[in-house]
Amino acid sequence: MIISIANQKGGVAKTTTAINLAAGLSLEGYKVLLIDADPQTNATQVFIHPNHEISPDKSLYQVMVNLVSVSGIILESQFPNLHMAPSHIRLSGVDLELATALDNRSARLKKALDSVRDNYDYIVIDNPPSLGLMTINSFVASDRVIIPVSTAFFALSGLVQLQETISMVKQTQLNPDLEIMGVLCTFSDRTNVSNDVERQLREYFGQLIFETTILKNVTLEEAHSHHSHIFDLSPNSAGAIAYKSFVQEVLKR
Repeated sequence: MIISIANQKGGVAKTTTAINLAAGLSLEGYKVLLIDADPQTNATQVFIHPNHEISPDKSLYQVMVNLVSVSGIILESQFPNLHMAPSHIRLSGVDLELATALDNRSARLKKALDSVRDNYDYIVIDNPPSLGLMTINSFVASDRVIIPVSTAFFALSGLVQLQETISMVKQTQLNPDLEIMGVLCTFSDRTNVSNDVERQLREYFGQLIFETTILKNVTLEEAHSHHSHIFDLSPNSAGAIAYKSFVQEVLKR
């Protein structure tokens, strides 16, 4: 199964969710490929040591622009069952570079992943905070979408546009089988505002909302700075317990 983690708003724990979902699935014994489709390269920086510089020729940029085989850029992480397809800042120009492409430029990632998807139980894609061509490619390639949403004011803004984009991908036959797996509430601090926003989200999305809520937790950020995931750095922390619960919900769905 290929799962996109997407929200065009930044600061919603999108990359944190992608990293810990991929890591959690790998710890369950599944073979997982994490694809960093975000030119900010945050997921890449977590799993690839800074002393190992990623060149554009060995990144997703080369796959998207020059149709290089994705198998040629995949790297093993330091964790069993977890592989990584790194990003590069040059991926930020993919919309412009593919503007005159004669092929179906929205399906380039799907074509690339078709050659490796049988090697993995799960492929998790961390998307950029936009609804540009890279995110469209991810939606075309994916079976399901998970939407992290921060329980802060303005949380609902932009979600209608995101849902419309997903519907467009389905209705134009780019990927008629694409579905939203669920919506994950993140950055909850149990204040009145946070609780009220979560209540609104649950009323709006109903059964699509995951039961698990990710609380604000500094340990989650510390894991990133240690080039690790939460289950490795602090397996008994609140963040690890929450993301383990989330992984189990994903497996059930």
